[in-house]
Amino acid sequence: MGNKLGRRRQMVDEKYTRPQGLYQHKDVDIKKLRKLILESKLAPCYPGDEECTYDLEECPICFLYYPSLNRSRCCTKGICTECFLQMKVPNSTRPTQCPFCKTSNYAVEYRGVKTKEEKGIEQIVRYGFP
Repeated sequence: MGNKLGRRRQMVDEKYTRPQGLYQHKDVDIKKLRKLILESKLAPCYPGDEECTYDLEECPICFLYYPSLNRSRCCTKGICTECFLQMKVPNSTRPTQCPFCKTSNYAVEYRGVKTKEEKGIEQIVRYGFP
């Protein structure tokens, strides 16, 4: 009794709870962003890497590599938090469209780092071999 089901809060270094400077974010509520990252609702704002390694995922918007990405709810495409913040304009009267499949009311979820199984399946789908 008393056990809570669902995702555990992840330990995130404080410096990754705010944008790393990929874009100039004028309208970002830093306190709200920090809370969403600490509650594992958005991926941490890790600095992007230009070099690909097996442990990193590429954001298809900025083409940088990250330890983990947010997933688009509509089409499951990955997107880094800083690119998502650019797409999701706060206080806009128009709903944001998914940059990948154009579905209205764009939203993302954070599932954490991909498992080895997910990476293996992705590699088979992409290249036809493990």
